[in-house]
Amino acid sequence: MRKVLMTLGLGIVMLGAGQTKTPMTQEQKELKETMKTLAGGLTRIQEAILYNDKEELLAGVRMLKRIEDGYLTKHGEALKKYMPDNPEFAMALAQKSERNIERYVRMMKEDIFSKHDYSNIAAGYSHIVQECVGCHQKLRKWRWEQ
Repeated sequence: MRKVLMTLGLGIVMLGAGQTKTPMTQEQKELKETMKTLAGGLTRIQEAILYNDKEELLAGVRMLKRIEDGYLTKHGEALKKYMPDNPEFAMALAQKSERNIERYVRMMKEDIFSKHDYSNIAAGYSHIVQECVGCHQKLRKWRWEQ
């Protein structure tokens, strides 16, 4: 009995060891870092809105601005792999999302310095999150489990 359990356990371990993930390409790693920076900036903005912290808000906006120029479209090949059946749509969606996010970041920055309106800043934050979710639903095919 003991030998059977050991053999079964060893077999399960060997099966698990053979199931390695395929390594990410350099472009996929760069896209992942870009997404982490976006998420970090959004987290800082959200906390700043909740705690009325202008400095943290500016730090979050700076994180988003730092990756602003072509941050999605420069990862074109990695994005196209999410939609191999329609890579043109993947790029068009990324470009549209990129433009919209950049516009919302500019609006938030303007609201911070001139209008001092946290409700507009919160609205800009919400719009950016909606852009992110929309892109991920279409490109990465996020779905609720049935």
